[in-house]
Amino acid sequence: MASLLSKLRSPRAKKIISIMLLVYLIGALLIYFFQETLIFRSRALPASHQFDSSLPHREITVAVNKQDTLHAVLYRPYSGTVRGLVLYFHGNRQNIGWYEKFVPYFTQLGYEVLMPDYPGYGKSKGKITEQKLYEWATLTYQIARKRYAADSLIIYGKSLGTGIAAQLASRRDCKHLMLETPYYRFSDVLQRFLPLYPMNLLLRYQLPTYQYLPLVSAPITLLHGTKDGIVSFAQSQKLSALFKPQDKLVVVEGGSHNDLYRFPKTSEWLASTLR
Repeated sequence: MASLLSKLRSPRAKKIISIMLLVYLIGALLIYFFQETLIFRSRALPASHQFDSSLPHREITVAVNKQDTLHAVLYRPYSGTVRGLVLYFHGNRQNIGWYEKFVPYFTQLGYEVLMPDYPGYGKSKGKITEQKLYEWATLTYQIARKRYAADSLIIYGKSLGTGIAAQLASRRDCKHLMLETPYYRFSDVLQRFLPLYPMNLLLRYQLPTYQYLPLVSAPITLLHGTKDGIVSFAQSQKLSALFKPQDKLVVVEGGSHNDLYRFPKTSEWLASTLR
């Protein structure tokens, strides 16, 4: 032990430790000041862009203020009786166009799907903040309520969108809250990849799903794959400890982060819940 302490006190060791601490500090500063780039992998689109979709749809644009514009797309079933509407909050990638492939799973069951883009995503304009994510979710909910009663609304969140959906459902009524690959709190997602840094202190985006679930009166379903390499399955296990009696965790054995709808169990669960 004395020999080890002696080595640590040597000029060479002190220099190495100083360099390591400097590198660590620089890493922390980069995380803090560039966290939006790290978190939000958005793809902006010009206002003139037209969504080339084979699905029946209508674009909705709302001028929130002089700087901010909310853009959303309302998808409709091809035919048949419409049972309600799914308010879909997508993940952190690209924009609505990337998540459109999930829409038919809902429209074929007779549900419209209203999907908004976050600030800086797609044709939505504005600077992103956590508070603005919540405010825009509320605005999108108000648009949905003009079409349907609360008991015909499904609030659905995927990945990044799960914290947004949970916060909305904790303040607004709905028929069901569905969270696909949710996190306990958002900092836990990045903590998995950067374990040496205190992510809950560095991030301006907390999205504490665990605080919102106990405030949700509607039934809650969590959908998670056991092989999720982005948001670990353990996150849903922790959240399930907060369940009401009617809430449930749907476990997709072998499912990863973006392939859950390739498994029959997922489609069967969705059909049995929405029909």
